Amino acid sequence: MTEHINPWEAQPLARGYDAWFETPAGALTDELETRLILRLAQPRAREKALDVGTGTGHFACLLNELGLDVTAIDASAAMYEVACAKTDAVDWHLGSADTLPFGDGSFDLITCITALEFMADAQAAVQEMLRVLKPGGRLVLGVLNSRSSWAAARDQEASQSETPFAYARYYSASELAALLPACQTRWSSSVFYGPNGAAPWWGHFVERLGQVFCRGKGALLVIRGDKS
Repeated sequence: MTEHINPWEAQPLARGYDAWFETPAGALTDELETRLILRLAQPRAREKALDVGTGTGHFACLLNELGLDVTAIDASAAMYEVACAKTDAVDWHLGSADTLPFGDGSFDLITCITALEFMADAQAAVQEMLRVLKPGGRLVLGVLNSRSSWAAARDQEASQSETPFAYARYYSASELAALLPACQTRWSSSVFYGPNGAAPWWGHFVERLGQVFCRGKGALLVIRGDKS
């Protein structure tokens, strides 16, 4: 069996990860993706939330700022180190998504954003998330969309040089929904311009068109599953 590789263990990669959000393209992309994630997640102040595969804690910190009681976990020690330096208000953990160190039904909301693609056993990880989710709770998964032009660009880049995306497994909407067979689900995607970026003045316009006419082809595919 091929050994699973976590590409996010490299210290330079972890320390430079957040720089993407400071670029014009990164800021716009983050804005559009976050808008969709929050629309589906519907986070509420004082809820208990878990961010799985938190990376540098970008989304965990946002949930904390929105007033949620946030716990976050990541398998990469390098990413964990960067996340822990950001705030003491989040309960940071180092560990694997397929063996979560939390009790059954511990959280109202669980998010896992652009992390499932890099896990050795996505199905096992999702089952663990559902285990620690309360009945009636929401699980929100955000993944790299196999039907987006970004996926082809990332594959091309990975074929020419060593990038983390060489180890990613992209998903379509049907493949993502198949991970949540026992849940009531709803999904959409965001970021409909190409990987070369978009100017803010027309990026929002492209986003509105994409949401209406090609919902399944945005760069980030997001699904919400409600646990019965």
